[in-house]
Amino acid sequence: MPAAQIAPGCSSTPFFQKPYTADESQDSMTILRSPESMSGAMTLIGPGNHMQSVQVKVYRTSCEHFAVIYPQKKVCRPLGVMNIKNIILERLENGFKIRQKGFDSPLCFTFISETPKELNLWVDAFTCCSTGTLSSCTLPILEEDEE
Repeated sequence: MPAAQIAPGCSSTPFFQKPYTADESQDSMTILRSPESMSGAMTLIGPGNHMQSVQVKVYRTSCEHFAVIYPQKKVCRPLGVMNIKNIILERLENGFKIRQKGFDSPLCFTFISETPKELNLWVDAFTCCSTGTLSSCTLPILEEDEE
């Protein structure tokens, strides 16, 4: 097998390696990517300008791209899960605003970064990678035979 290649992406999560197997004559090292691409504290401004400090975890898999929003407590259930695969992101001075593509609703959420240094990382985590590393999840058409 050729050596594994790491494609550039938007993730700030490091890559992990599997250990070698007992048969070291074959190159059995593979590189796995963690689905969590970013996590940290932000301020969420929701409908009605309601502000809340939240913990945000952004996940990206081959088929999904979503964020899980938690309140700033030690152990609790998430406030919600946002599908961010098809969003419009508008960058602001100290944060960004997101809304679903294709909806005429004025409903949007504004995220304010806790530190200005992390803003670019958050924008990258919330936007879709354009490197082509994500595969399409459409399945081939299944034709049925009439009996």
